Amino acid sequence: MSEEKLEDYTIKYLDFNEKICYDGSQIQSLYTYEHYNVPGNSVLIFRGDMKLTPKEMLDLKDILNEFHLAKVLISSDDAIHFIVEEFDVQPPNLEIMYYRLRILTIVVIESLVEKGVNLIQRKGTDIYVNGKKLNVGIATIGGNSGKIHFGINISSDGVPNHVQAIGLKEIGFSEEELLSFAISVAKKYVQEIDKVKHDIVKTRVIK
Repeated sequence: MSEEKLEDYTIKYLDFNEKICYDGSQIQSLYTYEHYNVPGNSVLIFRGDMKLTPKEMLDLKDILNEFHLAKVLISSDDAIHFIVEEFDVQPPNLEIMYYRLRILTIVVIESLVEKGVNLIQRKGTDIYVNGKKLNVGIATIGGNSGKIHFGINISSDGVPNHVQAIGLKEIGFSEEELLSFAISVAKKYVQEIDKVKHDIVKTRVIK
C-alpha cells in the first residue's frame, strides 16, 4: 500500500496482489479516510472482483431496465477500481460530479489511445473497445463530499451473460502494466481538475 500527493489530492494505491471485492460499500462517504487514514480529496486505487445486486446499485435506470436479467447486475472477476472522493464543492453537487466522471472517462480513453488501443467508442461514461464494454462508472454525493466509482475490467470473466465485455488483458495489457496504468490515469485526472481551478482564478468575470 502506497500513496502520492498531487496538488490537493492524495492518490492511495493498494497492492494489486491483495484483491478486494467492490461491493458498493466503498462509495460511502469518508470510506478512504475511515479505512486508510486519508482525509480530504483522494483517489483510491485497488484491484479485485465486483459484485453488485440491485440493492447496492445507484443507477435507477439500470436497475429498472435490467433487474429481470440477473440477480447480480454488475459483476467482474477481476477489475481495477478507482474511488474518487472530493470535498472542494460545498454543498456537494451531483451535476458537477457527473461532469468529473466524464473527465475521468475521457482521461482513460486518452490513456488507452496512448497505449495503441483502437476501435474505442464512448457512450456517456461507458467505454467500448471493438463493440465490447470495458468499464462501469457512477457518480453520487453524500452530506459533505462527491464520490465516483470507476471500474475497468482486467478480464471479461465473471461479467453478466447479457453484457458483451472486454478486459485490459484482452486488448494488450500485461500484468506488469496494470498498476502503472492505473496510477497514470489517477494523476492525469487530478491534473485535469487542477487545471480547471487554475482557469477559474485567472479568468475575469463579466460585469
